[in-house]
Parts: sequence; C-alpha cells; structure tokens
Amino acid sequence: MLTKKIEDSLSLIRKAENLALHMQPERGFWLAFSGGKDSQCIYHLAKMAGVRFEAHYSLTTLDPPELVRFIRSQYPDVVRDRPEKSFVQLCLGKGIMPTRVIRFCCSELKESQGKGFVTMIGIRKEESARRGKRNAVERTGRRKADRAEMDLTGMQESGFQCVKGSDRFTVAPILEWTHEDVWDFLNKVVKVPHCELYDKGRTRLGCLFCPMSSLNSIHRDEQEYPKYKAVLMRMIRRMIEAGCFQKIPDATPEDVWEWWISKESVEKYLLRKKQAKLF
Repeated sequence: MLTKKIEDSLSLIRKAENLALHMQPERGFWLAFSGGKDSQCIYHLAKMAGVRFEAHYSLTTLDPPELVRFIRSQYPDVVRDRPEKSFVQLCLGKGIMPTRVIRFCCSELKESQGKGFVTMIGIRKEESARRGKRNAVERTGRRKADRAEMDLTGMQESGFQCVKGSDRFTVAPILEWTHEDVWDFLNKVVKVPHCELYDKGRTRLGCLFCPMSSLNSIHRDEQEYPKYKAVLMRMIRRMIEAGCFQKIPDATPEDVWEWWISKESVEKYLLRKKQAKLF
C-alpha cells in the first residue's frame, strides 16, 4: 500500500514540475519545510523524484530551539528565511495578539513566502476536516476561499494560459497518506532521523505558544521555555501601557496572559472571572 502511495506521489511531483519550471525556470518548486515529519517526507520525495526545488524554513522568532538545531544539522541545504518583523514587533504594531480567529502571525510570518512559485506542501487529509477538503493540486486566487482544483494535463496542453499574476499554486504530494505511512516512509524507506521533540511526546511541531495549540501544550511550553514566555510577558506589558487591552479592566500582564491562553473571547473570559468570584 505504501509503495503505491510513494509511486503516486512521485508521479504527481514529476507532472507538477512542468508548471513549477514554467513559473521559475531556474529554481523550480518552493518546498515549504517545517522540520516536522510531513515536510521531511515531501523533501525526500522531491529528492527521489529528481525535480528542481528549493526548500525553505520560515523562522517566526517563536521557533523551538531543538527544531532549529535539527534543521541546521540534518538539512543544511534548507534556506532559513528570517521575517521582516518578529512576532513581538507584529503584535506591537497591530496592537493585538493572534487568536484562533485572527491568525495574522501565520499569514505574515509563514504563508506570505513562496510568491511566484509552485509551492510544495506537506498537508494530509487525515489531519483535519478542513484539510480533508483540499486537493492535491490547487490554484488559489486573491482570497484563500478561491481555491480551484487543477488538472495538470489540461494545463500543459493549454500552454499554461491560466497562470495569472495573482494566482498561487500548491502541490500536496502526501495528501492521501496516513500518520503510519509517514513514519514508515521515514523509518523504513529513506531511514532518516527525526526531530527529538517527537521523542519527548510532541505530536506536532510548530511555534511555541501557538494559539491553535491545546491548553496542555501551552502549559508545557511555559514549563520548558520560560525565557520565551518572559519575552511575551514584556511585550504584553508594553501593549498594556499603550492602551491595547482596555476591554480588560485594570489589566495586568498576568490577566492578559490568562485570557489569551484561555482561547475565549474577552467577554466570555470576563464573565467566567466574575462568576468565579461569586462562589
């Protein structure tokens, strides 16, 4: 079963290379590399397919140091792209902190990369209901909602006339793979090491204190990365002084932090705090 999936993934990558080279003749694909197991898979599949690509890791300034070291030592050819503004600078500039609803950190620190390329991504349908609706090859217009499934054969025959300056293209070679497929490929097929954070119980790798993480995960980050939390607390203090959290009466950095990791709206958080005082 895995052998067939590998063959299908390699076939897709090789077909998509025509479009990648049409957009970037000298550079080929932009491979979005996170250092996690899924991005390792697409990296090694691209190597096996023999296609032209550049692998890029987008630094966010909230990167786990173990992950950065792993990428530097095991994938030295991966380009580490530094953001124009750090996470702290983004929050101070906008006067808000990212939440599950307003995730400007992802859009500005990660998703803005790779313009003008065909981007190879390591998403899988199994991961979420939203990703379960994705296609292996997509064109995205000015809005993320404007996703369209692409027919690579038809595009080649039409001379890529559908390529427009505002379009972005993604290729997801392991979209149909399972969690077990990924680990079997890494451990039994290409036989490469993985980031130590997996061995420490992490199931997904990404930014520290990500608002999309569970509360347990954030508490773990607090314990294991206190210096990073201290940076965020200083940022929150500066934001309070600038009047950014006026909806939370007499807010302290600890109040704002408690609200932020609660994943609640300010109104719901304040109501819960008020009810707690009544009992």
